[in-house]
Amino acid sequence: MHVFFSGIGGVGISPLASIAKQLGHEVSGSDKQHSQYLDSLKAQGISELFVGQSVEQIDALHAKKPIDWYVYSSAVKEENPELVYARSKGIKVSKRGEFINHVIKEKRLKLIAIAGTHGKTTTTAMVAWLFKQLDVPISYLVGTKVSFGDMGQYEDKSEYFVYECDEFDRNFLAFEPYIGVISGVSWDHHEIYPTREDYKKAFREFISHSKWTILWQDDAEYLGLAETGSISVQDSSNIQIQHINLRGKYNRLDGWLAIQAIHEVTNTPIEQLVKLIAGFPALHRRMEEIVPGLYSDEAHTPDKIRGAM
Repeated sequence: MHVFFSGIGGVGISPLASIAKQLGHEVSGSDKQHSQYLDSLKAQGISELFVGQSVEQIDALHAKKPIDWYVYSSAVKEENPELVYARSKGIKVSKRGEFINHVIKEKRLKLIAIAGTHGKTTTTAMVAWLFKQLDVPISYLVGTKVSFGDMGQYEDKSEYFVYECDEFDRNFLAFEPYIGVISGVSWDHHEIYPTREDYKKAFREFISHSKWTILWQDDAEYLGLAETGSISVQDSSNIQIQHINLRGKYNRLDGWLAIQAIHEVTNTPIEQLVKLIAGFPALHRRMEEIVPGLYSDEAHTPDKIRGAM
């Protein structure tokens, strides 16, 4: 199958293109501007990559190698010439969620979806990293560069797919996770969720889609939820969290959520996982030390900035 990814140079689509390539699909794509992720994809053998988006470009490619599926990012507008062209030619068109669900269903994977206003990238990476430390085959998609592998990976022997499930554009509501992990909830993306209650309602719906959910007590109270057989509420004052040897309170909290998810699916003792998580490497622009005492972080809302500080 030939899959064309529009917005292929972004952190949401680039790793998905990598996964499609690893699955044996013909992969091509475009973005409005060049990025380091395009260079990475070229290094993986994806050669049909275009900077700039036009009808002429995609038409020439489609004539040479017929496109079966056009996958586009949330940043692509309805009037985008490629999107308009794909629809006019009867090419299957969807956002990334439908393609990810296709992979999950086709490969019979169980989804571990990490959602939340803040901390989801770090938590997703921690879950994938812990699987690797336990030598458990894992497929995953993380929305940033990681030092322990590609941003997106498909492993043929994996049982689980770990995914950073973003609430922007209501993307996370397209999934039915085996385990849903919520790293924190604080009203964000006001252009999508005009009221605080809209935001809360979306997270409650995400939880209703999940077979089992892990979240903090504060977030459960914020969403008006109680612990049940399918909702595991975690206490952030648990003394075991203080034994996690990671720099930063919020890194330790993210680590605890990752530990809970891994414990649930592998039965690895909590004590062993606490020791393992101490070796977790720093992520790109997630409390990343540039020089001693100077850090780069993607915090961009008041709550996130306070957390980073």
